[in-house]
Amino acid sequence: MQNKVIIQPNANFHHAAGEDLFEKHEEQFSEYRRKWKEHPETFHAGEFPLFLDVEVTSACNLKCPFCATTFRGNVIKKGFMQFDVLKGIINEGTANGLYGVKFNIRGEPLLHPQIHEFVKYAKDKGLIDVYFNTNAMLLTKEIAKKLIDAGLDRLSVSFEGYTKEVYERHRVGANYETVLSNIEGLQSLKRKFGVSHPKVRVQTVMLPDIQPAFAQYREFWSGRADEVSFLDYKDMKVKKKGVIYPWACPQIWQRMAIWWDGTVLPCNHDDDGLLALGRFGEITIAEAWHSDNLNAVREFHKNGLANNVKACDGCYLRDSEILKLKGLNKD
Repeated sequence: MQNKVIIQPNANFHHAAGEDLFEKHEEQFSEYRRKWKEHPETFHAGEFPLFLDVEVTSACNLKCPFCATTFRGNVIKKGFMQFDVLKGIINEGTANGLYGVKFNIRGEPLLHPQIHEFVKYAKDKGLIDVYFNTNAMLLTKEIAKKLIDAGLDRLSVSFEGYTKEVYERHRVGANYETVLSNIEGLQSLKRKFGVSHPKVRVQTVMLPDIQPAFAQYREFWSGRADEVSFLDYKDMKVKKKGVIYPWACPQIWQRMAIWWDGTVLPCNHDDDGLLALGRFGEITIAEAWHSDNLNAVREFHKNGLANNVKACDGCYLRDSEILKLKGLNKD
């Protein structure tokens, strides 16, 4: 194991086939992705986060067994973000050089009846990377048309496996045929209207029973989505406390998270709100970004001491990345 602190932007995300949606060649987008990589690598926060995770709702229509929203559902307060709050967030962001926004953290964004209006507001304000993750159960042709008209840049559909049996076992409450039809419906509308947006990424969590058949997964989805990808599996049920390892989280130099009720957080993995920096409207995003509390967290991470931060000690992202690094370095 090295003594140098390890920080790896996007290490838990893996492109597998199709377009790499991060490899756009427009100058502004390239600058955004350059900063996304370089800011954490140089421990540089900049004046304002590059990106915001904005939770439009904490409610979900599925009960996926590997998801924290399922097994912590009884302690997660359910609610929907108000449009005025969303406008305030986007307005501050665009006044300070914000590049993008993702409209979900813990819930299913298509449950929000104004999701297409949120997207349109963000795009009209000039954000260049507007997207969200979805299980696509509610992605009807009517909603898909509204999202196209709103200018949504990309859409990540969470889909485990490529067969009905595997998918419905992991995505409890979903229907295989409905989701396939909804994805094809969106792609069909794009062809009909002659547009390329939103780009559709299909991604799976790399669960133990997905990995052996991943080649078939990639082949199945390559003809149906613009990009095929996967995320590393993170054990969200067991928190490994007291693990000392020189790993630093890139998020605290890239992005911030805001729950539906306006709670501002340094990252999108603090499901308990242990690092809550205040409520939007009572504190600005810029104030939270440069707050003493967040700067103290950054110092711990820079020095390889993230285990001293209550929310980071046992964080499932940190745990999974350390396990990978230990595997890579075991020889």
